[in-house]
Amino acid sequence: MSSVETPPPPTAVERRCPHCDAHLSAEQEWCLQCGAAVGTHVAEPRGWRAPVAVVAVLLALALIAVVLAITELSRDAEGVQEVPGQPTATPSATVTPGVTPSPTPGAEGTPTPSPVPSATPSASPEGGAASPGLTPWPEGRTAYTIVLNSSGTRDDAERLAGELAGKGVPDVGVLDSNDFESLGPDSFVVFSGVYGSEAEAQQALAKIRDQAGGGSTRRIVPQK
Repeated sequence: MSSVETPPPPTAVERRCPHCDAHLSAEQEWCLQCGAAVGTHVAEPRGWRAPVAVVAVLLALALIAVVLAITELSRDAEGVQEVPGQPTATPSATVTPGVTPSPTPGAEGTPTPSPVPSATPSASPEGGAASPGLTPWPEGRTAYTIVLNSSGTRDDAERLAGELAGKGVPDVGVLDSNDFESLGPDSFVVFSGVYGSEAEAQQALAKIRDQAGGGSTRRIVPQK
């Protein structure tokens, strides 16, 4: 009959702290002397640099988008902005070249414009006489005429009148609206002809409408 030998129990291994060499029990995971981890692995914290870099890139892209939007809006505003104080140019009448046959003197049914008395051109409110080649308005006379254009300055009105006269429009002159009751204030009116009735003025307008680029009849009443 053989006997079975029982192996001796394992010898306990003495544990010590690898940092301070303090005695540790078999179940102890932390050193009570220095606080170091003996049997526990402490995971390292996740990196914070990558998320911060992503956030920085997104903020930079958003800032660039805002700057581009502001720049585009500024360009649009500059395209429609008007210069303060810039006067609006008075549009000149469009003159369509054309040839209008002159009426035969004495022909039946052709109105004869009222004669304009020969007189020294009346002085303008600014002290100068009417420009040579332009027809002055008979002093103190109430009559009908054809209004062709107007301007805020006498020089510009006389320039327009000279251009119309060069196109063949007859009896062109300039009126200072402040001297006449039937005209608005502070303007210089380019007219053609002096007529005793509105019907005569209408017939004359029909003949020069193409040359003058339009027009309208008007009763002219001097200031009293």
